[in-house]
Amino acid sequence: MYYIKKIFRMLLSIFSIGTFSFLLLELIPGDPETTILGIEASAKDLENLREQLGLNLSFGTRYWNWLCGVFQGDLGISFKYKEHVFNLILERLPLTISIAFISIFIVFIMSIPLSFFLHNTKNKRIKKIGESILSIFISIPSFWLGIIFMYLFGIILKWASTGYNNTWQSLILPCLVISIPKIGWISMHLYSNLYKELREDYIKYLYSNGMKKIYLNFYILKNAFLPIIPLTGMLLLELITGVVIIEQIFSIPGIGRLLVQSVLMRDIPLIQGLIFYTSTFVVLLNFIIDILYSLLDPRIQVGEQ
Repeated sequence: MYYIKKIFRMLLSIFSIGTFSFLLLELIPGDPETTILGIEASAKDLENLREQLGLNLSFGTRYWNWLCGVFQGDLGISFKYKEHVFNLILERLPLTISIAFISIFIVFIMSIPLSFFLHNTKNKRIKKIGESILSIFISIPSFWLGIIFMYLFGIILKWASTGYNNTWQSLILPCLVISIPKIGWISMHLYSNLYKELREDYIKYLYSNGMKKIYLNFYILKNAFLPIIPLTGMLLLELITGVVIIEQIFSIPGIGRLLVQSVLMRDIPLIQGLIFYTSTFVVLLNFIIDILYSLLDPRIQVGEQ
């Protein structure tokens, strides 16, 4: 019953967000046909384009057509690109997913050892320095860091490309820029959880019964990592739905940059498709996190029941 409720809420959320986004775009001032043809276009040309794009139909008819298309996997045709919105999203999605998973890998390959190091070190001065560095990481704006990295590593040292050039090497710099603030964020939370978990009674019991430290660390990490799961979901969500500023700075043709271009061109089908894609991914990811969390900690299912 717990999972059925979650699935029902997920489907209802996707439908509600899709409907609300469609209505919201209707209330935005301005005309797509004027953006496409320019302000000097004649009234007849504007009217012909409206008819061609289907904008002369009533709101209810356009909403019904869009809803039927969604159930058939058709999100409409882009005004600017003259292609199916679904295909445009699929073209850019692999690059955005690549950036997301490379960044996630960098974050956790750095955060877990760093958290354990700060947790286990007895030197208070090193702990203070480590905590200060992590705080600086968290507070650094990504766009500022991206510009500094481009200038330092791309222009002065010439170690990396200043923009995307269809090679995986050109993704290293933007992934590092994305990862650094997240390393500080995840490390601070994990470090705090390790500190709390070490003082639990079950740890004292296992330690007093002679459990080796390496196995004890696995128990500590497992329970300390539970509160990190939602944060990881939020991080993954932010990356896969498109890191808009970083994609703009490094000229990466991903989901985030596509969204910016669609808004500037008032490409309504593309904006609607991207909002629907983003909202669907948000709801699906939250559903997966809830299920994963309930499997790792069965008390959640019992509490809801």
